[in-house]
Amino acid sequence: MNKRVTLSATGEYNRSRTMRHRQLRGIIPIIVLFIAGIVVRIWMGGRYPGFIDDQRLFVQWMSDVGNYGLGNVYMNNGGINYPPIFLLIMEGYAHLLRLLGLQAVAGTLTYKSLLILLDMLAFLVVTLWSRQAANPRTRMLLLAWFALNPVLIVNGAVWGQVDVLNGMLMAGSLLLLLSLPLGAGILFALALLTKLQAIVIAPVLGWYVLRCLLERRIRPILYLLGGALLPLLVAGMYFASHGGLNSMIRGAYLSAVGMYTQVTLNALNIWYYLVGVAPDTNDTIRLFGIISLRHIGLLLLVIAVLYSGWYMLRIRKLDTSVVLKAGVWLCFAFFMLPTEIHERYSVPALILLLFVAMLDSRWIALALLLSLTITYNLWSVMMSTLSPAPGIAVAVLHVLAFGWIGWRLWWEKARAE
Repeated sequence: MNKRVTLSATGEYNRSRTMRHRQLRGIIPIIVLFIAGIVVRIWMGGRYPGFIDDQRLFVQWMSDVGNYGLGNVYMNNGGINYPPIFLLIMEGYAHLLRLLGLQAVAGTLTYKSLLILLDMLAFLVVTLWSRQAANPRTRMLLLAWFALNPVLIVNGAVWGQVDVLNGMLMAGSLLLLLSLPLGAGILFALALLTKLQAIVIAPVLGWYVLRCLLERRIRPILYLLGGALLPLLVAGMYFASHGGLNSMIRGAYLSAVGMYTQVTLNALNIWYYLVGVAPDTNDTIRLFGIISLRHIGLLLLVIAVLYSGWYMLRIRKLDTSVVLKAGVWLCFAFFMLPTEIHERYSVPALILLLFVAMLDSRWIALALLLSLTITYNLWSVMMSTLSPAPGIAVAVLHVLAFGWIGWRLWWEKARAE
């Protein structure tokens, strides 16, 4: 009897030790990737100043928030054209720097460390999510591509921009849409309070609401709308209590629309020579005196939105992969089709694409390709080396990639029938 108990205990101990060894083997590569991601970002961020004009603006906004407070800052600096979440984060970061006896300086790691922290926080979130959701055969490869992705490194640690923050909030909203619509609504509102560009995924949420109505499911709609309204109401009441609500809305949302009138602001899309106009062409020019180039771009975007609705409403099984793919389609359509688009507007599309690739390995090749082409777009603009010939080549690749996404959605919907 004692011998049996001893053998049983020994077996349990061996199984427990084997499980711990497996967990350790899984954690070590994550730690290595995390450290590698930090080291590469610190090296790149210290070596290249990045886009100094953007960083000077952000450092000035950081100072203004400290001087006037978040609730009053839009009234005292009419040039602030970002929503309040990033300003709030910068305010907290400025407090941390003061505790360390430091001050943020544009072009240096004293400012860029904030972007590096956001990047690595995003990596940890992706790591935790992918434990259960991602394809185990490709998970580590894609985690490595996320930690060391050249787009995220150049956009954040080098350029000094914060697109990873709204991109991750947009991705989180879509990931939670089916399982936790309340959380999806909250994250969507937070994304809107980070950058107006987050409105691009609103049609995905809208098509989901319509599908729920057709299926006579009301509760998910109430949760989604309630979650979205909660942060917006809190933010509205906060700024209203300081008398700065109108200034915030005007600066963070309304001032960004129509600020520039070029058909493309260095985005390598259809307007970069491909449709017969130069990038600096004014988008108010009317074609045949009837419709402006700006309205043509918006019409193309509306068609893309309708196509996403056809995909989401007609596909038999609506799962997280379908929602994310519709999000990729719309985010990349927003980069490719309208006028007045900046080169950085492709970053959220890539972030969503990396999530899709973790669920569906057939999208990995596209994620790798767009990581390289978008990196070229960002780097050449930042270093002022963008020239027509290679720019046109990359724009053509983007058109082909956009066409592939559209075909893939059609094929998946047709196959499900």
